[in-house]
Amino acid sequence: MAKINLLDKSVFELIAAGEVIERPASVIKELIENSIDAGAKHITVEIKNGGVTFMRITDDGCGIAFDEIPTAFLRHATSKVRNAKDLDRIFTLGFRGEALASVAAVSKVEVLTKEADAEMGGSFRISGGEIEEHERTGCPDGTTIIIRDLFYNVPARRKFLKKDVTEGNQIQSLVDRLALAHPEVAFRFIRDNKCVRDTSGSGDYFAAVYAVFGKQFALSLIPVDFTLNGVSVTGYVSSPLFTRSNRAMQYFFVNGRSVKSVVCMTALEEGFRNSIMVGKFPACVLNITMPPELCDVNVSPSKTEVRFAFDKNVFDAVNFGVRNAILNADNKRDVVLTKKEIPAETADIRSNEKILSEKAANALASAPVGGTEIPREAEPPKVFVPEEKPVVTHAEAEPFRAAVPDNAFVQQRFVSRKVTIEYDEDDEQPGNDTEISGSSSDNFTEEPSFRYISNSSFAERPHTEELPEITAEPEKPPLKVIGEIFGTYIVCTSGDTLILIDKHAAHERIRFEKRKLELITSSQLLAETELVDLSAEQFSAVQENTELLADIGLEVILSEGCRCEITAAPSAFTGGGKAISPHDMLIRAADAMAGGNMNIADEIYGDLQHSRSCKSAIKAHDSNTREELEALAKEVWENENIRFCPHGRPIMLRLSEYELEKYFSRIQ
Repeated sequence: MAKINLLDKSVFELIAAGEVIERPASVIKELIENSIDAGAKHITVEIKNGGVTFMRITDDGCGIAFDEIPTAFLRHATSKVRNAKDLDRIFTLGFRGEALASVAAVSKVEVLTKEADAEMGGSFRISGGEIEEHERTGCPDGTTIIIRDLFYNVPARRKFLKKDVTEGNQIQSLVDRLALAHPEVAFRFIRDNKCVRDTSGSGDYFAAVYAVFGKQFALSLIPVDFTLNGVSVTGYVSSPLFTRSNRAMQYFFVNGRSVKSVVCMTALEEGFRNSIMVGKFPACVLNITMPPELCDVNVSPSKTEVRFAFDKNVFDAVNFGVRNAILNADNKRDVVLTKKEIPAETADIRSNEKILSEKAANALASAPVGGTEIPREAEPPKVFVPEEKPVVTHAEAEPFRAAVPDNAFVQQRFVSRKVTIEYDEDDEQPGNDTEISGSSSDNFTEEPSFRYISNSSFAERPHTEELPEITAEPEKPPLKVIGEIFGTYIVCTSGDTLILIDKHAAHERIRFEKRKLELITSSQLLAETELVDLSAEQFSAVQENTELLADIGLEVILSEGCRCEITAAPSAFTGGGKAISPHDMLIRAADAMAGGNMNIADEIYGDLQHSRSCKSAIKAHDSNTREELEALAKEVWENENIRFCPHGRPIMLRLSEYELEKYFSRIQ
């Protein structure tokens, strides 16, 4: 048997450092998190050569006391955790007390730090875990840490680092994540003597997104603000009209900590189900806030993973928050017409003959005489420039306005409604002024006199025509169907907007929504029970959610050895072409629930619903009557949920009258 040895301090520090420090970005992450925990409002990160040779992090936080600087570089030394109970409620980003010790073990570190109420700061240098200098010095409030020659004493680790550009990109991505998680902190990132990121630190979440990703991405986002079961979800998701081919732009933060979460990712994509095309992925910047005792951040040394006490609560909050945001957003695709601008240069409107004759005259005049060239003064060509005519605005172009006194009520854009005031039979009847228009009265002091409630007020009155509900919002302009083009698109107008509707995509979505409502959730007993062998993870998910399976008509009996017996199954999609067997239903449901997705009905029936809805819908180039087109367009116009087909293609396009007039140069 091999002899058991006690490792030397220098060896086990290198091993421990390898668990926390993988690359330069790991160093930046740990030090920035310490700066945020120290209350810093401004953080500057500077790197050279991808951070391998030089990294500097400067903050204006609380600083470190002079006597405590060496202690801060000891392993498991921290100011954020005092006892075991503190681990249940962690509010800070760092808490392990391993970051500074791990960084110092594999690099050369220099620290300048000062507390706000201290007269002098402290200078501290440590290399490879060995202290080289500790003395008082003058420096600004806050902390500056300089790291040089990362992995200089671990060549085996250093040779696995990527190119400087790759390592620098990793650091920039990390700074972006932290800037998004903490918009209240101003971040500045300097890369090889060039500032590539500078956020304001104003606390505005949208401003941080704008600074990190730019205008185009920021303007395509939809705000999310939703709370369910004590879990709050805020931030932004991309519009279904702007999706990506991968998940690289999905950012999740839990209590201000950037994390990777399968539950959150699955919930996000479930919220976009049937709103984006297959193979496309939504982008997001979502901050999930919840009680710290309900999430465990002490999972990995890098603190990038998190576990939830109740996965379903987090899944539902993200899922319904995203769905709610998409439904409340204006997902109609507007068309913007652009035309090529002609350069504003003076045009030469002379005839071709005149231009040629002038060129010939100039050539003869400039020809050499007697072997010598006579110098001539260059004169600019005289080109006729038409005079700019003044723009005359005709009085007819002005909108008609009725002459009203100066103190008249300004007419609103929406149509004013008339309110009929009813009086008791024993009250005085006014004249013919029982109908009052909100925009026609010039004297607002004249009001009908009202009396106290009497017995006659409770007397039954004859039924009169019910008045429309009065709202301050303008009415939605009615939809008018003009016709159909290319046998595919319905042409409509509504107010000052031209609308195109894809009849196949619209009918497919309508059929899909009706099939969802008609989904039969009652169970049908099977003639023979079907045995299904599951993995341990699948079996655990089924065991915890048997009631959820019963809600969709799938009844199971749990057996030993991760085996289930299916006794009943829903009959909605078990017959006909492409039928789903009960075995496949249970496998799909178990996989979904194991991944945190509790929307198993869509997971099981979604693809089949898509297929059947598509086959039964109106096809492009089908011949349809005007009544059919009007009914289809009306249903799309009145139902705000019908904006995308089940495959994610847009249903409606809009073109405003303003865009048309601008394109035809009717307006500037």
